[in-house]
Amino acid sequence: MAQIASEALVERLVDWGVDTIFGLPGDGINGIMEGLRRHQDKLKFVLVHHEEAAAFMAVAHAKATGKLGVCLATSGPGGIHLLNGLYDAKLDHVPVLAITGMQETSLLGTGYQQEVALDKLYADVAEYDMMISNPVQIPAVVDLAVRTAYARRGVAHITVPNDIQVADAGADPWEHVAPASAPNVEGGIGVQTSSQISRYAANPSRSVASKTRSVPNGTSCPSSPTSRAIAAAPEVNCRFS
Repeated sequence: MAQIASEALVERLVDWGVDTIFGLPGDGINGIMEGLRRHQDKLKFVLVHHEEAAAFMAVAHAKATGKLGVCLATSGPGGIHLLNGLYDAKLDHVPVLAITGMQETSLLGTGYQQEVALDKLYADVAEYDMMISNPVQIPAVVDLAVRTAYARRGVAHITVPNDIQVADAGADPWEHVAPASAPNVEGGIGVQTSSQISRYAANPSRSVASKTRSVPNGTSCPSSPTSRAIAAAPEVNCRFS
């Protein structure tokens, strides 16, 4: 059975030490639910009666364990319902990742049923906010979302259109015109290696910032002004490893 993009998403979360997701199924996340079903031995899905409860449970999980809380909701109204709990995460400075569905890419902008631009809606609550438009984005986007949630002690949001969820995990339908490393290659730009992820997942409080950052040729260079500013901010409570 071919691996779908949603499986790549689930596997990356497992690599980061995520073992529980709180959520409510819906048509907008059928692909992600299938990814969870295929990996139910590695990650537990906790069914709730309302998406707002999923967000609050993810926040409580993060507060109780110090680990990333993760909640899942369908497109449109489902994603909107997460916001109450996510603002609790934002104001209490706890790391939470919200994953939402989105209408198929071919329908975006057409006013399709329950179409809501969730990436725009989440702009205020989220420290990191991204819609997946290509399956090969997933490893890099998940890495950046998780690291940002930990580093800035807040909310990260990833929304995945229906058709992307069930696409081939390695599908890359677009011609590459920029001289950049493919984001799905381990060690490429924005992507953490397996050993790095294992270290971060084992002790996230010590791993949200680093004195150096890796570049594709295997060397290192000083952290960026942004990362230094994040590390210096009192509310972040980061420690260097």
